[in-house]
Amino acid sequence: MNVGIAFTEKYLKLMFKQLRDASPEEVQEELEHCRRENRRPVRIPRYFRGFFEEEEKFVASTGFEMQVFRHRHPSRKLILYLHGGAFIYPPVFFHWRFLHDLALRTHCDALMPVYPKSPEYDCEYSVKTVLEYYKKLSESRQYDEIHLVGDSAGACLCLVVAQEAHKSGWQKPTTTILLSPCVDLSHTKEREMRAIQEKDTMLQLDRIITLNAIWQGQLSAKHPWVSPIFGDFSGVDNLSVYFGSDEILQPDDLFLKETYESFGKTGVFREYPGMFHTFAMFPIPEGFRAVKEIANTIKKQ
Repeated sequence: MNVGIAFTEKYLKLMFKQLRDASPEEVQEELEHCRRENRRPVRIPRYFRGFFEEEEKFVASTGFEMQVFRHRHPSRKLILYLHGGAFIYPPVFFHWRFLHDLALRTHCDALMPVYPKSPEYDCEYSVKTVLEYYKKLSESRQYDEIHLVGDSAGACLCLVVAQEAHKSGWQKPTTTILLSPCVDLSHTKEREMRAIQEKDTMLQLDRIITLNAIWQGQLSAKHPWVSPIFGDFSGVDNLSVYFGSDEILQPDDLFLKETYESFGKTGVFREYPGMFHTFAMFPIPEGFRAVKEIANTIKKQ
């Protein structure tokens, strides 16, 4: 195994160990910790302060005041990035690094809204907030192209936005690019997911099921806002999905491919052998290769 991959996997295992191996009581403690953390303003990491700036907060009709960060590059092309984090965590260093890298490679304007998180807020509240923000971007006509990019939980929200944009007649995303998306919170492929659990460095299925149930709130697990795999793909064009063979979301992502193609669509689905959850965000050869391909996809539109 590549030394960089081995180091990254070891780091990730340690970073996520607290939640991955937690008892139910420890999960609740972590949720309360996240509730407190998400009430605090997000700060730009020191390394990226010369590249990102905070926009004026977006105030949604839900009452939520959403921080939005911009990686400014004058362009009529926009990358709208929705970060992951199990629906509970704020953006971490690797999210900032990934967006910084992608913005430099594509010469696009880039925005990262810090959307409402669980357990303080649920799916319905968060989706309404994000959709209002997207509607505002669409109606501004500021951009000729909007490229939706998201990882994990953020990728789930990206797919919801792409489906709702078509349904509502807003500006359609030029591309929708998902990294290790979490798109089926009803866990249709639970048996297949458990079969590869031992390979997964980061995620523990039982913990994910617990967090997803909190996130879904009063909505059905098969509601398209909760599980966009059950939504309408007829207006979702230029879909690209990157995932690893060794993550428990791999069966979900293959299910997404099957579902997307059932609508008569052809997307780009890249399964990287031996790779872990959201590998494309990390400074390893496979990650660099994936980001280069993503950047080329955006530039060629």
